Amino acid sequence: MRENPRGWAIENAKVIADVLTGVRFFVSLLIIICALLADRGLLPLVVCLTLIGWTTDVLDGKMARMDRTGKKTWVGDMDFATDMIMIYSGLLYFIAAGYLPFWPFLYYGIFAAVVGIIWPKKSFMMAVAAPIAAVPIIFSFVHYPIWG
Repeated sequence: MRENPRGWAIENAKVIADVLTGVRFFVSLLIIICALLADRGLLPLVVCLTLIGWTTDVLDGKMARMDRTGKKTWVGDMDFATDMIMIYSGLLYFIAAGYLPFWPFLYYGIFAAVVGIIWPKKSFMMAVAAPIAAVPIIFSFVHYPIWG
């Protein structure tokens, strides 16, 4: 007879969390490809990819906390970096597609880098990245209300 699925998930929680982090990294790469294409028509796809990416973030956090062994993995250590790649890949798309001006966000990126160097704590870096993380939500409501 098959093992209890919940028991299997708990037993393999760290592996599942790592796979979800990997999926989020791949989603970020797809958003970067959309940025390279610089096509405004890709906004619905970018919004969907963003939703998928942040859903994997919520799920991988839950799975990582379910791991009873407390083991660390390289992929788990890269979770925050993957979050930052996810956030800034979206910003890259919105600049490349012409939704946002280049120069103000270049200065904002420099500001974010300086904050990261001076205060390398996750809480500071997330506070700086939070407005950028909200951009896909705002643009989905403004430019594609059906997605909002």
